[in-house]
Amino acid sequence: MERKLSPKENKRRNYILNGNLWKVVMTLSAPLALYGLFNYLYGFFDLIIVSSIGGNEVASVVFIDEIKQAIIAFGAGIATAGTVIVARHYGAGRINEARANANTAFVLAGLISGALVVITLLFGELILRLLNAPEEIIQTGLSYFNVQMITTSLMALNAVFIGLEKAKGNTFFILILNIIAMMIKLILSLIFVFALGKGMQYVAIATLIAQALLLFVAIIMMIQPKNTFQLSFQQIRLKKTYIMPIILLALPVFTGKFLFSMGKVLVNSTAAFYGTAAVAAFGIAMKIGGAPGSLAIVFEESEATIVSQNLGNGKLKRAMKTYLIAHVYAFTIGLIGLWIVSNTIESLLPLFTSNQDPHFKQMILDIYFWEKFSVLTSSSIAVITGLFIGFRFTKISFFINIIRLFVFRLPVLLILRYYDVSYIALGYTMFISNFLTMLVAFVLLGIFYHRIRLNGYLDLIWEEQLTKT
Repeated sequence: MERKLSPKENKRRNYILNGNLWKVVMTLSAPLALYGLFNYLYGFFDLIIVSSIGGNEVASVVFIDEIKQAIIAFGAGIATAGTVIVARHYGAGRINEARANANTAFVLAGLISGALVVITLLFGELILRLLNAPEEIIQTGLSYFNVQMITTSLMALNAVFIGLEKAKGNTFFILILNIIAMMIKLILSLIFVFALGKGMQYVAIATLIAQALLLFVAIIMMIQPKNTFQLSFQQIRLKKTYIMPIILLALPVFTGKFLFSMGKVLVNSTAAFYGTAAVAAFGIAMKIGGAPGSLAIVFEESEATIVSQNLGNGKLKRAMKTYLIAHVYAFTIGLIGLWIVSNTIESLLPLFTSNQDPHFKQMILDIYFWEKFSVLTSSSIAVITGLFIGFRFTKISFFINIIRLFVFRLPVLLILRYYDVSYIALGYTMFISNFLTMLVAFVLLGIFYHRIRLNGYLDLIWEEQLTKT
């Protein structure tokens, strides 16, 4: 017997499928934008708090947090794939199938992230050395690294829960939960460092506690009988017919995200050639530039959900229009954020570092001058990628991240280093790689749209994929 939606969920589903699309994209994205901002603030506050401890600690946070993002990519990939599949069934009204896939995605994320945590804990120091981490980062940051790796497993499960709520369009609830989690994390970090005089590992412990509480709430919510995607052993489908569609969709996503994050780790590794100060300056420049970016790129997430639900309901044109609207919003918000940050960066710098060396300040400003354009280029890449993910063409997402890292980023940085370009090479590299990748993404989008108009073959493809799922 097909499970029925509650009146509230049915109203939200109809809104996504039939409401004014400009309002739909904005109302679903606004809470996610704030959610993305709060996620950004996690790292923002970590840098501010750790900057009061020392310069090596700042470099350690910058270096290790990118490794954490790479590990989180595996859980995030499962969450993305699960969300797309669940949203497609949800939009088509196949609620039982949506629930079975939701349960399977949650269990898969737990198993995969748990295995990765064990590996990273066993070989943590070796991993840091292989990534060319400076000795001072290894000495000051290893305990921080270990705690952050444990946190990644909790964040993977939370990502699936959040993804399932996105699939239902319940983005406001996600926002409230994350505001609470961030406040807990911030309060604990301040108590640990400033009241108790603890080291940087306790900043990571604060994050761990906040994520653990968030996971506790998530599990309580998921086991409730009223939850459309209620978590239960009877609904877990660890069978090939359920696991493989999630894995096949997730593999390009988490591989692409992993390599993209690892690309930043490798850039940090190469930045170590210029000294620990360059690593810290690069990280601070990216963190300052990341504020407006965290708001702009979230349209990828709401876009993928809306596209998936509308494709599940047979509304191809509405799915395509969702991309256009999401891109307009993302570009506008990114441009406004870029202008605000660029005009206030001088006053923001003291928040991130107590280093009064004018050369260090100039390093940050020089790198930021080029890094700031990533707000526009990366958000464009993200929104285009969101369209492909919504159509379940995750291999294109993988391809985009591959060329960004292996064609446009690392080779450019190595060439600049070979010609003895100073630390500013880090800024050049980010600008060149993101700009060229954006151009490639637009070319792929043009080909994609052209084929839809001429052949209309996508209807057949997604129907075929749906029957396989």
